[in-house]
Amino acid sequence: MPMTIYKFAVLEDQEWIFPVDDAAFEIFFAMDGRVIQGWAPPVMRMVVAEGAEEPSYSDFPWLGEHAPILKKPAVDALAPMLTRYGQLLPLKGENVWLFNVTTVLGALDKEKSGIVYFDNGDILDIEHHAFKRDVIGTAEIFKLSMRASAVYVTGSFVEQVRGSGLRGVSFAPVWTSEE
Repeated sequence: MPMTIYKFAVLEDQEWIFPVDDAAFEIFFAMDGRVIQGWAPPVMRMVVAEGAEEPSYSDFPWLGEHAPILKKPAVDALAPMLTRYGQLLPLKGENVWLFNVTTVLGALDKEKSGIVYFDNGDILDIEHHAFKRDVIGTAEIFKLSMRASAVYVTGSFVEQVRGSGLRGVSFAPVWTSEE
């Protein structure tokens, strides 16, 4: 049976959310799969691009594919599944939570993926994904062991999100197994 892996994708006119203090962006980029102890939540604010129309409501305001942010309806609908794969951490300034994915898998097939590397050998970008299905196993949510890894989800997670009536969230397929 084929398996499809997705990552979160931004929608046109989606609500965006940023930390009030730009230095707090590092908190989100540095999440590496470890459980965060002693969480000191940054203050967040909803943002509308200059000259843009009012954004469309989203249960997942956009910060980036590496740091899913959820409003209360999304937390209420998905918490039992999400907490199997990470932590829901409250943020300040808005009624939202950060999903810190703590399930890190060495599932990227580097031989079959199209990868751009930094000079030091770290991954800069993945232009084409290929995964090791056996490493993913039954995991529905995971990230890779690289700085600011995207959060990857399976079709079953996407179906649960869509079936729960949540709004303003999108997923981009990045790989489908041939099995």
